[in-house]
Amino acid sequence: MGSAPKFNSLPTDKVLVEQIKNHDEEAFEKLFRRYYSGLHRFLWGYVANNQIAEDLVQEVFVRVWENREELNPAEKIKTYIYKVGRNLAIDHSRHKKVVREWEEEKKALRNVFVLEKKIDDRLHKKLMLKKVKQAIEGLPEKRRVIFILSRYEGMTYKEIAEKLDISVHTVDTQIYRALKTLRDKFSAFL
Repeated sequence: MGSAPKFNSLPTDKVLVEQIKNHDEEAFEKLFRRYYSGLHRFLWGYVANNQIAEDLVQEVFVRVWENREELNPAEKIKTYIYKVGRNLAIDHSRHKKVVREWEEEKKALRNVFVLEKKIDDRLHKKLMLKKVKQAIEGLPEKRRVIFILSRYEGMTYKEIAEKLDISVHTVDTQIYRALKTLRDKFSAFL
């Protein structure tokens, strides 16, 4: 009569934990294979990303190995593994939320800075225009009139000369002197 077939019985979680506490890497590998896919699905439910769920599973088992000496064979290792995984997934989600909020805050700050710069630029332009007007008003009367006719009225030098009954050369000289005065006054801003 033949002997009864031998069944290759799988070690219990308790036995695996005892072996892992004694630095048994093969037992650790068996535990990993036993819980990998279920833990992966569980964590995917939190993070909805396959790669992140996989990374979290890896982190769970790194922690199991790092804390192997504190494991208690009398306690369910599955509960411990899932609890660590859940906490890591929650931490990941919190971190992701903080990062997202920080990115939104940075974007809002950039928008504020852009808006402030636009306002500063407008104020600067207004201030510069006011100073330019004051500088033009400070020109001698004949020079100011010639400059305004040229730059604001768009008249040619010949038209200005005819209108004011002066030579084109005088118009040219007065425009040159007006521009030199303005350049000298505003050279620091240019």
